[in-house]
Amino acid sequence: MIARSPQFMPTARKFHYQFNLRDFSKITMNLMNAQPHIFKGQPLQLVRLWAHECHRVWLDRLLFPEDIDAYMNMMRVGIKQFPDMKEELIFEEPLVYTSFVSACKGHEATYMSIKDMEDLRSVLEAKMAEYNENVGSMDLVLFGIACEHITRIARIID
Repeated sequence: MIARSPQFMPTARKFHYQFNLRDFSKITMNLMNAQPHIFKGQPLQLVRLWAHECHRVWLDRLLFPEDIDAYMNMMRVGIKQFPDMKEELIFEEPLVYTSFVSACKGHEATYMSIKDMEDLRSVLEAKMAEYNENVGSMDLVLFGIACEHITRIARIID
């Protein structure tokens, strides 16, 4: 999908635009690793997971606004394959999936959507307080983008 456009080919300014089938396999792998009982009867959540995975694999590499716009246009074309779902519901913020929030709440580590950024922030602050109590002092300001980056790092480590 994304690699066919000459706009996404590597150049001197976009040398990291290296897209291949491995990227597609990452999306497929994470969709297949999703817990079926979480998404049963909720097709919107599964489509949101697909959009999240596409964003993490492709959108996170794009730097220039025109590339981001072209990517989002491609996503809109892909979403037309789901005619009974509204675009604004699929891309509703926060479009963040992680497994550590459910694990921190005492449940099985399940890759699922967060309710809101405050829920994510409270989990991260609790983990930071636990770290500060057991290991050492680390005082971080957990603003929205920092929380999103932590979820991206956790996704990579998982």
